[in-house]
Amino acid sequence: MIQTGGRAPRSLRQFNPALLRRAFHLAADKIVWLNHLRLVRRRRRMMREALGYQPNLHHPRSFNERIAWKILHDRNPLIPLTLDKVAVRPWAAERIGGQYITPIVGVWDSAGEIPWAALPQRFVLKANHGSGYNILVPDKALACRGTILAQAEAWLAENYGEQTGEWGYRSIQPRLLIEEFLPGSAGGAPEDYKVYVFGGRPYLLQVHLGRFTEQRRELFYNPITLKPLAFGRHRHADWPDYPGPPPAAAALYDLAARLGAGFDAVRVDFYLIDGEPRFGEMTHYSGGSSVALGTPDEDRTLGDLWAEANGKRTTPKRTRAINSSALAQLLQSVQKIGGK
Repeated sequence: MIQTGGRAPRSLRQFNPALLRRAFHLAADKIVWLNHLRLVRRRRRMMREALGYQPNLHHPRSFNERIAWKILHDRNPLIPLTLDKVAVRPWAAERIGGQYITPIVGVWDSAGEIPWAALPQRFVLKANHGSGYNILVPDKALACRGTILAQAEAWLAENYGEQTGEWGYRSIQPRLLIEEFLPGSAGGAPEDYKVYVFGGRPYLLQVHLGRFTEQRRELFYNPITLKPLAFGRHRHADWPDYPGPPPAAAALYDLAARLGAGFDAVRVDFYLIDGEPRFGEMTHYSGGSSVALGTPDEDRTLGDLWAEANGKRTTPKRTRAINSSALAQLLQSVQKIGGK
């Protein structure tokens, strides 16, 4: 009999949404296609909350949408290798030369193996299997050994790829490495020079200033001319105290091109120490698909550059007029780079 009024059946009144979600997740752990649906849903929600627009993960167009597609679908075996901060070192040295690779003190499988007393007075401790796993030690005498080693051991216990859903990190064997301390111009962390490479060709140079401080800012430049671009969350014109990248930054173009060859898109990070380039790392998931480089229009513009560099057709739904001159400047940058 069909009930048309009164109280709902007892089975429905006892319905437990939390139990259903638990059952779904257990099933997703066993069924590949169901797990993929879970990852897509999770990433779409995360992107919507962070970026302020509904992402299209079936037909990606913006930079962040394309990053998300790469996370969900690109299974290039070189991605895990180049994300691994230990394994990438010899790989990068073969392509650009060992003189650009930052010297390391050692590599260990556990924090307890690190010979603290034998370490230099200044160093950088990192884990190889994720992002944000680093501790700068400018003076070992002032550092808390127990706290640092406990943090390092905690890193090793984490599966960064599982936590973030970023496929390239999942299979990396967690290890710890200690690099030589590279001082910046003010003695602290050095400026970070991030080169965005699309289709094997560098298109943008992003300079990170004030790393690990409240004055952090990220400025974009043409990687050949080193002229500022009115693009992104921060603008060169708003920071008159910074003269712009030094002439030595122009050398990063060829180094990034050699490392980025064979990938549709990758970001290659460098430092400049006394005018000499030092390789930092490579990432295929810049911002994890959830960091706004600028406005939504600028996000789409950068996605269009990605597509055009790889010979893919972009599908603009309307003629865009970005409030700043970012689009015009970026297109001019592409033309100059194309004629290099």
